[in-house]
Amino acid sequence: MMIRYWNPIEEADAIRHQLDRLFEGMVDTYTSPTVWTPAIELWDEGNTFILKAFLPGVSAEDLDIQVTRESISISGQRHPDELTEGTRRLYSDINYGHFRRATKLPVAVQNTEVKASFDQGILILTLPKVETEQNKVVKVNLLGSHESFQTALEANQNTDVA
Repeated sequence: MMIRYWNPIEEADAIRHQLDRLFEGMVDTYTSPTVWTPAIELWDEGNTFILKAFLPGVSAEDLDIQVTRESISISGQRHPDELTEGTRRLYSDINYGHFRRATKLPVAVQNTEVKASFDQGILILTLPKVETEQNKVVKVNLLGSHESFQTALEANQNTDVA
């Protein structure tokens, strides 16, 4: 008598191959539209941030860009190419459908001054940072004499009464 060991991996693989042959040519491997996330890069150039989003196959009309002082949101849709009659898509690794990408910024930006360009599927946003007053130097004038100090005090008292 011969002992044969059962290998469940081989059995599952054989079933998968049989199913592939059964459905070959019947099922279009085009995936249904889903939400996907585009790749982005963010650079700090001192006074500005530069954000680059890679959106091949997306048209400018299908983009929605929203910028707050602290964050950026890019959303839109990529449509599949129209197929001519008699043509069918056999395989596609390209994500179609709606997408959304949001990111928080490290510091506040002037969202009313954002500049955008979109060329060959690459979106570039230039985001000027809000100017901080932490390092602003202010010159303080000292009153030189007692009379100047007295005059300033009297002027201050007159405005308080009015």
